[in-house]
Amino acid sequence: MTSQDAPGYTRLDICRRFVASVKHSTLLELEVLEADEETVRVRMPYQDVLVGNPETGVTHGGAIFALMDQAGGLANACRIFPDFEITPTIDMRVDHLRAPRPRHAVVCEAHCYRLSQHVAFVRMSVFEEGTENEPASSELLATGLATYMRMKLPGASRVVN
Repeated sequence: MTSQDAPGYTRLDICRRFVASVKHSTLLELEVLEADEETVRVRMPYQDVLVGNPETGVTHGGAIFALMDQAGGLANACRIFPDFEITPTIDMRVDHLRAPRPRHAVVCEAHCYRLSQHVAFVRMSVFEEGTENEPASSELLATGLATYMRMKLPGASRVVN
């Protein structure tokens, strides 16, 4: 692609626009931190409303799953860029390794490691973010693998502009 053919937007722009247009992503307050050719980093802040058990104050695993699925879809968009495709989830496996500490945000890094003609393959890792009083833990919270269907939509790339 030459500079004349380059779109007037970046992978990060597309990811942020997509997150802003998806209701559950806005409710989770997802923030796209980085987006490159194959990988995206997405942050989900701590919210009391996302706590599974009020006695522990720990973010519910379902919210973490939703973060991971959204980040996986965004990794697909980064890999397919500058084209645009719809990529619904076919299958997703998540291993919740430990719960985040109460009141800590989490960050998911998703990497689209392979595209076939019809399927995108993504690996995800979730980490806990540190706070002013407590440094981040390098211990993983969750890992995941997912497959997404590639649905090519004629003319969809023009709609993104």
